[in-house]
Amino acid sequence: AALFLFAAVAQAQFSPGDLVVLRDGTGSGALSSAGTAIFLDQYTTTPSGYVNSLAIPSTGSSALVNSGSAASEGGLNLSGDGQYLVFAGYNAAAGTASIAGTTAAAVPRGVATVDASGNYILAATTSSFFSGNNVRSGATDGSGNFWAVGANSGAVYMGTGTPGPVSSTVANNRIIQDIAGNLYFSTGSGTSRGIYEISGTPTSGANTAVSLINNGGGASPYDFTFNSSLTIAYVADSSPFTNSTTIGGVEKWSYNGSAWVFDYSLSYGTNGAVGLAVNFSGANPIIYATSANGASLFTVTDTGSSATGSLLDTAGANEAFRGLDFAPVPEPSTFAMIGLGVMTLWGFRRNRKS
Repeated sequence: AALFLFAAVAQAQFSPGDLVVLRDGTGSGALSSAGTAIFLDQYTTTPSGYVNSLAIPSTGSSALVNSGSAASEGGLNLSGDGQYLVFAGYNAAAGTASIAGTTAAAVPRGVATVDASGNYILAATTSSFFSGNNVRSGATDGSGNFWAVGANSGAVYMGTGTPGPVSSTVANNRIIQDIAGNLYFSTGSGTSRGIYEISGTPTSGANTAVSLINNGGGASPYDFTFNSSLTIAYVADSSPFTNSTTIGGVEKWSYNGSAWVFDYSLSYGTNGAVGLAVNFSGANPIIYATSANGASLFTVTDTGSSATGSLLDTAGANEAFRGLDFAPVPEPSTFAMIGLGVMTLWGFRRNRKS
């Protein structure tokens, strides 16, 4: 039994602390508006730190694909409990033409999860919402409730209850997350572009979304993350980075007790950013991001407004990096089983030597 446990651990797909990048494309043909295969690539946090890749089914009943040319799709985030990577897409086969323009009745939109062992589940689908347009991001609390955002339906509940919008304050959204028991989403639509909060994790009703971070009418915010005290936020903005005093790249925001205030922007090169993960454990937060053109995975240590980034990896030809987050952690019971296996095997080896 102990040897079996060690075999299971050795086969784990993802390692806590590593990065996971959602990649569109197999490299075999140019990215287009057709349905495109999704891969979850694991990296260490060092340059050229590629570890492995998990292919998401692109055929069959559990298939989930993205539009290869839609840079707004492919958001990747951790569940509220940190045990699952969550992403959204189209429940159709790779190659489906002009997939974002299909009706949801013909091509359901879906939310999927992947755990630390690489187990993939197409968790929820809808044949009603995000019809004729993009589905971009999904979220879950890890307890059977799922939400999605996209181009035309607001924040939509897709869990075990009755699917439907939980907020239409802003209809055109990009990234949704469950953070500390509340829903947050980003929007690049209208004049109040930025990050919004929906109180709690509602499964129905017309809940008001409150604007927290207003990037302004010219901004293009995507992924975002907060520190544990919700006093510092980083926002990935696809607007080109020009200098630290303007919106674009990865923006740092601080809460002054009454409002969120823009501090400065950071980047690698002049590209904006879409995917984002931040390690807040040290004195200086370490930022990881994917570039808005889909070509780069980069990092910046936030030592201040003059900090410069460095390249970690580059997407291959006919491929694009989209969403980004840290690897999921195993379920607590898995840690307990690993500990039991270690003790059992240690005892076995002691007995063999005595």
